[in-house]
Amino acid sequence: MPSRLTIQSQSLRRRRAKLVLMLLALGLAGWGVFLLGQQMAGLDNHSLRAERDQLRARLAEAEASKQRLSSRVAVLERAAQIDRQAYGEVERSLKQVQDEILELKEEVAFYRGIVSPAETASGLSVPRFNLFEMGEAGVYRFKLVLTQLRTNNRLVKGHARIAIDGVLHGKQTRLGLKEVSGGTLDRLKLRFKYFQNIEGDIVLPEGFLPSRVIVEVAPTGKGWKPFKKSFDWSDIIA
Repeated sequence: MPSRLTIQSQSLRRRRAKLVLMLLALGLAGWGVFLLGQQMAGLDNHSLRAERDQLRARLAEAEASKQRLSSRVAVLERAAQIDRQAYGEVERSLKQVQDEILELKEEVAFYRGIVSPAETASGLSVPRFNLFEMGEAGVYRFKLVLTQLRTNNRLVKGHARIAIDGVLHGKQTRLGLKEVSGGTLDRLKLRFKYFQNIEGDIVLPEGFLPSRVIVEVAPTGKGWKPFKKSFDWSDIIA
């Protein structure tokens, strides 16, 4: 009897020892898995932080690029604004020069009229005759100015005619006012004491190359003499 109990007691101790070893092994294994998980989690966090830092760097670079492009756009817009202002200044300067040229032409025509012997003898003057293009080929607006040179300021009556010399189909041609006004005008009525402005429209035939305009003034009444005055086409185009 005593020997059998001893054997059972030793067997129970062995089982208990094995169970303790197994539990210890499981504990160690679990601890190892835990440590491994911690290590892997640490590696993952490090990778995420690195990726985050890269994204932040790329974002900062994109923001810097955006800022540079915004600055470039501002510079280009400013340059375009300066160009527009400069172009406007050039246009205004060009218009001013053109106006000055026109004024000088008118002054030259005026002084030519003053010293014309025929006009001096008549007592009348045609200081200005100008043509203005109307935007269509061969269509013009004319402006005729007549003045009285005498000091008695008598009432001037009569009429004036306009003719245009040029080349049509290779031949020298003179067109009267009736031909270039569509038959609406034959002569211009004069009635003034100091000066008179007369305006009207003319339409040149297609292919006509004008060279000069002749103005014929025919006043009526005692003491007035008729006269003619010619203007080169290039001098009267405004």
